[in-house]
Amino acid sequence: MAADFSTIDKLGTALTYHRERQTVLAGNVANLDTPGYRPMDLERHSPDAPQIRMVTDALGQTGTVTGADAGELVTTFDDGGALQGSDGNAVTLEREMAKIDANRTRYAANTELVSRRFAMMKYAAGDGA
Repeated sequence: MAADFSTIDKLGTALTYHRERQTVLAGNVANLDTPGYRPMDLERHSPDAPQIRMVTDALGQTGTVTGADAGELVTTFDDGGALQGSDGNAVTLEREMAKIDANRTRYAANTELVSRRFAMMKYAAGDGA
């Protein structure tokens, strides 16, 4: 039974990551017209990863490592790339919307997995009835 709860914990951590990433990506879209803005993104790492990328954002702040839940680290990093507008803004609406859609799909898949895991546990707790 402990294995069932650890799976739910891992899926819950994934849901939290995708929720936080959605907030960061939405912030990028909100700053589409802000001069000099550099888009940010989140990246997950396992703790035994050989390197964790830590970069400096436009404000000179180093990316932070947050949420070491379930053995994973989440790193905030500058995702501006080389393309910038004439005002120094590096946000590309099409790219951000594609990342938002992919993130939404992953969140929905994780939600479905959690729902099915709970349904299996409910079924087992009811002796198959």
